[in-house]
Amino acid sequence: MNPGAVRTDRLKVRLESMTKEQGIDLAAAERRFVEGSGVTRIGEPEDIAALAALVVGPEGRFLHGSLIDMDGGATKTV
Repeated sequence: MNPGAVRTDRLKVRLESMTKEQGIDLAAAERRFVEGSGVTRIGEPEDIAALAALVVGPEGRFLHGSLIDMDGGATKTV
């Protein structure tokens, strides 16, 4: 699994740094981050947990050797 930007303490620190550097509020920092990253939104921990549950559960029993980009569209592939 290859997760992208997920709402974690680490991302919160990054967004708070943006608020101080750019003189904006947290909501504006998040919007700028999303726009600048080319993603649809910031991921939630539950998004990653749902994929992990699928992979290790019976539905994922035929999945083998795959890298799954779970990054809201940051990775552009065909």
